[in-house]
Amino acid sequence: MDILFRDGQDSKFVQLPEETFKDIAFQEVIDFMTVDQEDRGILRDVMTMIPVDASDMIYRQEIIRDLISNDDLRNTVKGSIDSIKVLQYYGNGAKRMHDRDNSLASLLERLREIKVYVEVVESLYNALSNNDIKSEGLIALRDMLGQIVEDEKFKNVKPDIAKITEDMSSAKGAVIGVTLTSDLDIENVTAIEFVDYKPRSTYTIMDVAVGSKLRNPFNDIKYQDPLLTAMTPHLKKHLWKHFGEIKRLIIKHSNYDTRLLTSLHKGFVFYLNAAGLSKKLASSEYVFNFPEISSDKKLEIKGLYNIRLAIAGEKEIVKNDFSFADNEKIFVLTGPNRGGKTILEQSLGLISVMTALGMPVTADKCDGMPFKSILTHFPIDENLTINYGRLGEEAVRIKEIVKASDDNTLILFNETFSTTSSADALYLCKDLLHVLKDKGSYVIFNTHIHELAACIPEMNGWDGNGEIVSIAMEIKDNKNTFKVVKSAPDTSSYARNIAEKYGITYEQMKEME
Repeated sequence: MDILFRDGQDSKFVQLPEETFKDIAFQEVIDFMTVDQEDRGILRDVMTMIPVDASDMIYRQEIIRDLISNDDLRNTVKGSIDSIKVLQYYGNGAKRMHDRDNSLASLLERLREIKVYVEVVESLYNALSNNDIKSEGLIALRDMLGQIVEDEKFKNVKPDIAKITEDMSSAKGAVIGVTLTSDLDIENVTAIEFVDYKPRSTYTIMDVAVGSKLRNPFNDIKYQDPLLTAMTPHLKKHLWKHFGEIKRLIIKHSNYDTRLLTSLHKGFVFYLNAAGLSKKLASSEYVFNFPEISSDKKLEIKGLYNIRLAIAGEKEIVKNDFSFADNEKIFVLTGPNRGGKTILEQSLGLISVMTALGMPVTADKCDGMPFKSILTHFPIDENLTINYGRLGEEAVRIKEIVKASDDNTLILFNETFSTTSSADALYLCKDLLHVLKDKGSYVIFNTHIHELAACIPEMNGWDGNGEIVSIAMEIKDNKNTFKVVKSAPDTSSYARNIAEKYGITYEQMKEME
């Protein structure tokens, strides 16, 4: 069962481009969600597969809500992951190897696999049955597990395992005679007698048999405990009495299918960490909400802020409102350095991606439909432009972006064409926005080319859907407010703001004399 998509194998998604993943700083979000390196890899795989159907987004939201509101369920799912990894190990070749191997150690491993399978099915089914779940995905999983639990063969497997385990453990302990050297090293074991009581001991027969606490002494060459090495022949002799019984049990219960459980692994990791992210934000009193998915309009966001600010522990966060619509598709964004332009762009990319993934977002309210694809063009390391030069590199990347874009694409540009002259940059920017207006793409165009905003009336005369709008990061009393407003660029305010920050106004430099 693929619990990440409503229709399982018929999943529909687009791959988040590597450049977009980097430019919106999505890895920071993943790293905040978990410190486990394996889980980070899984989250990166899952969170770069962006669903395109609204039904999948809502389906995921419901599961995350259930996990947030049911601590017992969340803890049970978390506890099941290690057991599911064990089942994955057997499913990835170990089971086939053991199927051809009739050794005692192999049969004991198969016995362990069945035992783990039964325990996980029962624990998940009980947790799903005993908690108030509302999500379609978890209800479907509960019903599938219920069918397994109610099957007569499954009902028999647990007592069968219990009986054979009890039989193998009829010897409760062993009395060992040990010969020691003069410096108290073990020289040899002179006698072993199994007894029906439990001496105080570090190891038990079942620890060795099932491997729950100890490495398997039959095939582990990396670890040699002298006592266990000496005991192994005696233990094997004791366990061989049950060889036929174990083999018959394995054959009797060999038709179970662990793929239902192993296919849940990635989904469980994603849902648990998404719920955990919500818990982390709530514990630090940061606002987050689930978007209201609506396919009849683009995103409208109230009280938006960049989750990176929460990750950094910022307390005084400025929120913004932003909306996309058919009549306003392209936004020319200007403002001072460190005025919040890049943070705003990243937050818009992040909120669209996280909405599509079914995750809660950092906003007071968000509704509408996220973009099918997010493309970005941010500055890159100059060392990577050696083959084309910086302008040539920009041209290559922009050509690919235009080719991949459509009317369901959000493109985030950051200081594009800033490496050439102002006149050339203005010419190139206008051509770029012209073709994107033709294609109906949504665009945030972050730029210091203020003349571009002055050309908006001309550009709005071009064919294509939607208007081009000038927006700016607000400055009041020569201070950044980090609020975005619909406004033409205020070039003198930007210059004054930067000059005062670095102490290079006429008045400041005059005082230096």
